[in-house]
Amino acid sequence: MNSKDGFKGLQDWNLVRAFIFVAEQGSLSAAARKMNISQPTLGRQIQQLEKSTGLNLFRRSTQGLEITAEGRELMSSAKQAMAGMEAFQRQVVGHSDQLVGDIRISVNEIFGVYMMPRVIAEFQCLHPQVQIEMVITNQTSSLSKRDADLALRMFKPTQPNLVARRLPDLQLGFFAHNRYLKKNGTPQSPKDFISHKIIGFDLGNQFLEGAEKMGWSMTAKHFSVRTDSLIAHLALLRAAAGIVSTHVGLIRNEPEITQIMHDIKIPDLELWVVCHQDVQFNRRIKTFMDFLITAFADDPYSYMEGY
Repeated sequence: MNSKDGFKGLQDWNLVRAFIFVAEQGSLSAAARKMNISQPTLGRQIQQLEKSTGLNLFRRSTQGLEITAEGRELMSSAKQAMAGMEAFQRQVVGHSDQLVGDIRISVNEIFGVYMMPRVIAEFQCLHPQVQIEMVITNQTSSLSKRDADLALRMFKPTQPNLVARRLPDLQLGFFAHNRYLKKNGTPQSPKDFISHKIIGFDLGNQFLEGAEKMGWSMTAKHFSVRTDSLIAHLALLRAAAGIVSTHVGLIRNEPEITQIMHDIKIPDLELWVVCHQDVQFNRRIKTFMDFLITAFADDPYSYMEGY
């Protein structure tokens, strides 16, 4: 079919989004997982887009989908179009003047489980018509793509289109349960430390990168347990399974857990609350952002449940 004769314009921007994801992932199954939709639905969207444009955008094979030359020519303009639509959506949200509706915030496990529940409860007492969507992830959510309206991050954002406010730094330390120390002794030096049972990360490199900066020779083989879940680290600590590096503020009211190796200085974590510049004047989001800043201004751990 001649695309000039058959194309009458797109009515659904989801088709363009589907095209971009499939082109980048190379298969319907991978793209469907990334978009959190079913593979048959995504397949129908690609078929609809090809029918609308009159173009063969992908070649089917046993290895997946390979983008055609015609498809490659469309990729740049497709990405520009989607970026424009995302900016439009952010600006629409940013002009909203009602303290009613949804706020989506991205936080890591520590904040999502320990500090945010009480903050959310108090905020909703003041603003009962606001619904909070909390994305608990240890990965970095994209504020530009509206994965979230707000985020708490442990590093300074560098993107020029983000607005950020710094909160108090978070002190880290090494900890072990008293039962563990009674059985295994207390490490007194880095060499002694790495011979103990250490709880580390599986895919994350933050522990090993920090150890390298301190001049310690460590690999993942030094970890007796590996998991990327920060909550699992704390559970293993409380079960006396080994030594954990975690927030000093989380442990300060647990008498059965002892901070060890005080002379080893672990760099503090920075804490930032961040939003996209397009939504910074949205009354609903700005009010919640200001509430977070006030709540965590002196001591984020004071909002821990049961503190």
